[in-house]
Amino acid sequence: MDKLVEAISSFIKDKFDVMKGDIIEKISSIISRLITFFILFLILMFLIGFLSIAAANLINDFTQNSYIGYLAVGIFYLIIFIGLYKYSKTGKLKDRIESEFLKGLK
Repeated sequence: MDKLVEAISSFIKDKFDVMKGDIIEKISSIISRLITFFILFLILMFLIGFLSIAAANLINDFTQNSYIGYLAVGIFYLIIFIGLYKYSKTGKLKDRIESEFLKGLK
């Protein structure tokens, strides 16, 4: 009887250790993906920022005005924001983000 209890407790301990290792591996994978995503996101934001300034200055030079380019770029981003806001209200954006997140967990 003692051997049976010992075998069962050994089996449970081994299963727990395997599950603990799997959980640590998944958490490490998620953290590394998040860090990579944030680094790429930061670089993309700098790229978009500098390209927006360049586009605004180009439009300013073309129109020979000092503010029309910045206004045009601002309106462009406002249109993008409104489109994304309306898209998020349908629930499709949330579903897409959830499915991509769950895909990353597998």
